Amino acid sequence: MNLNLDDWQKKILEMKGNICICTGRQVGKSIAISYKASEFVVQNKKKSVLIISATERQAEELFTKCLIYIS
Repeated sequence: MNLNLDDWQKKILEMKGNICICTGRQVGKSIAISYKASEFVVQNKKKSVLIISATERQAEELFTKCLIYIS
């Protein structure tokens, strides 16, 4: 998959450990995080990823993006 990421998104993908992102709305946080979560799942088959959000709809959207990247 060809992603056109901003420099800050590329830095997120390179980071190890816990991440805290402080940005505005509609800048591409979910794209970067869903791709990073997808990479983690593929590379760590015996681990689990928990998607937590303020609403179920937001969590479902992030989960759907993860599935798209994995497939």
